[in-house]
Amino acid sequence: MPLSCYCDFDDPERIYYPPRDYQRYSWSEGLRRRRCSSCKTTIQFGDICAKFERTRYPQSEIEGMIYGDDAELPLAPHFLCETCADLWFSLYELGFECVSPDENIHHVVAEYASMQWKNYD
Repeated sequence: MPLSCYCDFDDPERIYYPPRDYQRYSWSEGLRRRRCSSCKTTIQFGDICAKFERTRYPQSEIEGMIYGDDAELPLAPHFLCETCADLWFSLYELGFECVSPDENIHHVVAEYASMQWKNYD
């Protein structure tokens, strides 16, 4: 997926809510360690991370009848490790608001850097 400000995710039914700040991964998030959604490293209890809340729209007529057609059904959140969260927040501040937390952020930053070097040539 090319780096741009255009939001064209593979699954438009899922909605990501970006985090406002870092947080420490705690027992209240669950009884297990988590993997970073981007680089797949393990996030331990007490580690600094970023949490993306996720929801989805009803996917069938029955879900629409139960919850309403415009309802947002909660999904398990995605977490980014501190390194990936740093990169994500930097891209977000640069205006790339549609970088999904399940993309490999390291590759996205490398693509951004190569775009910047091309501008200098």
